[in-house]
Amino acid sequence: MTIKIRQFIAACLLSAFAFGASAADTHPAQDMVVTSTTELLGVLKDEGDRVKNDKAFLDEQISKYVVPYVDFDTMTKLAVGKSWRQADESQRVELVSEFKSLLLNTYTNALTEYSGESIEFENFKPERRDDRAVVRSTFKQSNGNTVPVLYKLREKEGWLIYDIEVDQISLVTSYRTAFSSEIEKGGIDGLLQTMKDKNAKS
Repeated sequence: MTIKIRQFIAACLLSAFAFGASAADTHPAQDMVVTSTTELLGVLKDEGDRVKNDKAFLDEQISKYVVPYVDFDTMTKLAVGKSWRQADESQRVELVSEFKSLLLNTYTNALTEYSGESIEFENFKPERRDDRAVVRSTFKQSNGNTVPVLYKLREKEGWLIYDIEVDQISLVTSYRTAFSSEIEKGGIDGLLQTMKDKNAKS
């Protein structure tokens, strides 16, 4: 599966139809994921043309249905990996800001390509740690192919997504590989500049 397809699926996870498990089998983390995906799908179905043609409107929907449920701080720290310790406080703030923009630009671009994909959620299974949760699902592409998808969440003043696995490939790990290469070439500042350049083109 190409990186482009994985990014599209990861983005659509926050815009796909949710078939929830019965109430007895749910958990606050799963309830949050199911609710946010269902609400955003309604926008995509009802306002499809506007989503494709009105960037300000789409950005507004992303801010409402995606941003509140993603732990961008933890995602950035995990994506930067061991090099996070090399960054000073101002660099860390910039890294979070630029990575957040990079992810949201990916979400925004992917949602304009929505064409009836759906997602079916499995019954929730508790984790060993009470402050961790995994929401398991199957992504159904419009061509009929299915892909297993996991949302990983942590409780941090509410349940927040810190990683998504698509077909056993972690979104965070994929970025970590790319970021490591940039850091080797130009350090933390080099990575920041690369992200700024990409965001400026979006």
